[in-house]
Amino acid sequence: MRFAFSMVCLVASTALVGCGDEGDGQPAPDFVRRTIELVEHADNETVTHADATMMDTVGDILTFANPVFDKANANQVGTDQGYCVRTEVGKSWECEWTVFLSEGQISVAGPFFDAEESELAITGGTGIYAQASGEMRLGFRDTPAPKVEYNFVYDVIVPY
Repeated sequence: MRFAFSMVCLVASTALVGCGDEGDGQPAPDFVRRTIELVEHADNETVTHADATMMDTVGDILTFANPVFDKANANQVGTDQGYCVRTEVGKSWECEWTVFLSEGQISVAGPFFDAEESELAITGGTGIYAQASGEMRLGFRDTPAPKVEYNFVYDVIVPY
């Protein structure tokens, strides 16, 4: 059992919180934490408008499937896909999407704010992220128009 616990801590990430020293007399935690920092390139997005005016309207649907890069924004490490429904004109959307990485998928749900950073809930995953929970923070990047990029920071909690 000690070997299995050590391997989970080693394999999951070097930035783990929760994999304490088993020799400290404290019970081993039943989860591992991992922070994953990514950059999304918003290259493939479409808004389907709820009415014929083609204006920003409650009920509009934003769909997307985009490449996702490492923290340095140098290497593509996966993709994402999902959708958002406009809930408040000019202010917010309610979204669900999945990021596809080599070790598995992570799904999120929550608000995307037009002019401020957002925090979404991690609702699950596959592969090493099976039964994942935690938070995902979405931040804006300062990129020259028309390029649009977002910082994605996943604080993933995975039971083991």
